[in-house]
Amino acid sequence: MARLPLVSPLDRALFLKAQPYFGGLPSNLLALLASHSEEEFFPAGAWIRRAHDPIDTIHFFGSGRIAVEHACAEGKAQFEVDPPGAVGLADHFAQTFAPPAVRALVDTFCLTISTADLDQIVEDHFALVHTIARASCDAVVEARKSLATARHDEPGFDAADGLDTPVVLDLVQRLAHARRAPLLKGINLTILTELIKLDEPERIAPGQALWKAGDQVDRMVLVLDGRFRTDGRYGTAHAGAGALIGAWEIAATTPHFEGWVAELPSRVLSIERELF
Repeated sequence: MARLPLVSPLDRALFLKAQPYFGGLPSNLLALLASHSEEEFFPAGAWIRRAHDPIDTIHFFGSGRIAVEHACAEGKAQFEVDPPGAVGLADHFAQTFAPPAVRALVDTFCLTISTADLDQIVEDHFALVHTIARASCDAVVEARKSLATARHDEPGFDAADGLDTPVVLDLVQRLAHARRAPLLKGINLTILTELIKLDEPERIAPGQALWKAGDQVDRMVLVLDGRFRTDGRYGTAHAGAGALIGAWEIAATTPHFEGWVAELPSRVLSIERELF
């Protein structure tokens, strides 16, 4: 993977095939991705992306090492990533509102694909959607494990929304709440309706677990009101109204890596994995 320049389309396709995000893709899709790629080199210490920069390019790296730096209330949380890997892929598809900074720790070679080209290819080829979703979820789960005590709370409703959650929610009210959740903003309304139209809010009592570490993943939940906390095995984090708990595990290949317990009387909407 580290032999650059990658002159031929076959070289680039083989490079991408070794990426965990593209494992198992048919050769015609790998060739299509390779045809839209460009080479880029980052010397040691160079910024690949600064904090909060818009993501217009995905970097797939096959040699070197990078550092991902998240800003949080306690300062900065940094973890290192060895090849193979990607910069910006999960943040792009999640529409992360504050993407982390990324820099090269040593000389690093990448193949880059613009997000515009990638989005068009994804739109035309569902097999790529499934492959990227699975690999992205696995990658984010591993990254969260490495953050340990630097974990930060899950993003929720913006205080400016001033949402008042009534005792009984009809479908329109459920959709209005769901579309304001950070991880569901911008989602197609028809798709969102299919995901939540049959689900009624579930009440969770303080001390009751949503799930435990090691449980099989069968759903993710949108917190309508109340608050949850993790079991602390990979750092403590909280999730209040508007948070989507389990979103990064919904397509992962592993069971839940941590448990979540209600701290306050809470209500949630479930999105079943099979339906998702």
